[in-house]
Amino acid sequence: MLRNALYLAAAVSAIAAPAAAQAHGEGEQGASMGPVAFLWPADRPWSASEDNKAPCGSVSGPTTRADFPLVGGAVALSIADDAWNVVFRIAYGNNPTTQSAFNTFVPARVDAIEPGHQCYKAPTIANVAEGTNATIQMEYWSNDSGKDESFFACADITLVGATAFADTIPCFNVTASEFEAPQSTETVIQAAPEQPASDNGLSTGAKAGIAVGSILGASAIIGVAVFFAFRKRSKPADSESTPYMSQTKGAQSVESVPAAARQ
Repeated sequence: MLRNALYLAAAVSAIAAPAAAQAHGEGEQGASMGPVAFLWPADRPWSASEDNKAPCGSVSGPTTRADFPLVGGAVALSIADDAWNVVFRIAYGNNPTTQSAFNTFVPARVDAIEPGHQCYKAPTIANVAEGTNATIQMEYWSNDSGKDESFFACADITLVGATAFADTIPCFNVTASEFEAPQSTETVIQAAPEQPASDNGLSTGAKAGIAVGSILGASAIIGVAVFFAFRKRSKPADSESTPYMSQTKGAQSVESVPAAARQ
């Protein structure tokens, strides 16, 4: 039973841990994204030399656009490192290039986020025609290379009516620690709760010790009995007092100890 638990824990750790790390951007920071990136809508290609520069932290202009509903929209983030003072703004047009073009989008500033995923509902966008191009900007603070800095990222969209929106927004909130698999079999074993002590005050460890001691004591008694039985069998047949089948049963009595006790 213990061996099976160890194999299962090792398999879960090997399969699930890499997927979790990939999911929230761990290992991607500094390679393909800053401390935080848009999970949806897709953001512009990340640029290490530009990610601290407004308005979009990238040398690229719009590359792809996602349909974004005028009603019922949301923005989802992939978070590789702690961040704070997160704000979202929006600018209408094909390629806004100045900070002054952006206005507040999601009303409340997010004070702090931690590695994982976060989703924020967007307000209804009024007085804007369907088919209008726009850019959502995210500005946030994080610690990169040992100092606190502001970062920028942008996602380019086309606004559509709710009935024309056919995509599924990956809107969920979970921290990295909540969906990462255990990193060692020891964690899995320790997670099993200890059985409560019975009314006689004996702990599980004490009961196990008594059970092991009982088995050893019984084994010793049986060994002595078998020894004398075989000594008697070496005498003439008319002096045997114990049938052979009884001896066999006695020699096998260790196997009759319940498996749970032998563990």
